[in-house]
Amino acid sequence: MRPLLRAAAFAAYTALGCLAAPFLFLSPRLRQGWRQRLGLGLPGPCRIWIQGASAGECQLIQSLMPHLPAVSTLATTCTAQGLSILEKTAAGGPFHPRMLPLDLPPLMYFTLKRIRPAVVVLLETELWPGLLMACAMLRVPVVVLNARMSSRSLGGYLFLRPLLPPPAAIGAISPGDALRFGLVFGHGRVRITGNIKFDRAMNAPLLERRGNPLRHLIPEDDWFVVLGSVREEEEEAVLALVRMLRELRPACIVGLFPRHMHRTGPWMEQLAAAGIPAVLRSSLNSPARPGTVVVWDRFGELGAAYGLAGRAFVGGSLARLGGQNFLEPLSQGVLPATGPHTRNFDWVGPEIFVSLVRKSGDIGTLARELAAPAPPRTEVRSQAEAYIAARAGATKASASMLGPFLK
Repeated sequence: MRPLLRAAAFAAYTALGCLAAPFLFLSPRLRQGWRQRLGLGLPGPCRIWIQGASAGECQLIQSLMPHLPAVSTLATTCTAQGLSILEKTAAGGPFHPRMLPLDLPPLMYFTLKRIRPAVVVLLETELWPGLLMACAMLRVPVVVLNARMSSRSLGGYLFLRPLLPPPAAIGAISPGDALRFGLVFGHGRVRITGNIKFDRAMNAPLLERRGNPLRHLIPEDDWFVVLGSVREEEEEAVLALVRMLRELRPACIVGLFPRHMHRTGPWMEQLAAAGIPAVLRSSLNSPARPGTVVVWDRFGELGAAYGLAGRAFVGGSLARLGGQNFLEPLSQGVLPATGPHTRNFDWVGPEIFVSLVRKSGDIGTLARELAAPAPPRTEVRSQAEAYIAARAGATKASASMLGPFLK
């Protein structure tokens, strides 16, 4: 970017940001950690500044830290959930979790002057214009790791290309993502490192029934199906799925996990209107009765529920929402079924839908999959581990890209 154009972009983006900032703070979510969002309470100099948008990217930071040098590191995020994950991250050397300051170029400039990092690391698609502009002005190299860019967003980045100073290096998760980043920033900056998420996919141990904290709620001999991470936009289709599943297996117990907890009440109303017996998880202190839908209103129990399930459906996939994580049930040795919309997990590869995950937009087909006998858990887990192992190694490859900038 020519200096005059860069200065104009810096000024225009700053002006727009200053106009928008007061309205941003009307959001309760953005008011969380507002002091840190204004650049207050920064630590001293750090060799690395690494940014992950939310919980998913902060889990990638957890994976990367053991492979990075034990140097002072600032780790930032945009959400309270991400900050909670960073605060629990064990890392060598000083590790400073913070909220990301607002993406105003002067504020990012001030933050960089305070932190003085040798390198700024952005994860996936964290291409903040204000931060990139400030890094360019101070000549701080930027490295994008686990980089992904959809075909849909490519047009927008091509439009913004004159305003986005290019990163020094980009580690892309796939050839397609490498091509798209190369079109925006130049192919010479991009290499394919694979996806760090593969290195995390089977981290959860196979949970035996005797050690499962939910075992007293689901009788061992009853057929238990989990409907995980169900989104509001697909509730009508999932209700039809519950009806058909009950026709195929009238005595089955269904564990229904809304993606957002405020939907538990509406789900209870819908099930009552449909004449389907239902109970909230929080009121269940004894084994669930056969033929009951248990609407889960407690956080953090989905993994344990997969550990008791015969089959599982993973939501966010019957509407155009991109799908939720179907690797979680596989880690517990459970064959999952999904709807047709799984864009969020395209990185896993299409082969998995041939061997391990059943994908369909037909409710009858999905119901029959969920009613089918379950193969041995150890067999499913072993197949999933083999699939993942063939695609692992991205964490070390990504971490190695930072070496030249830290010497």
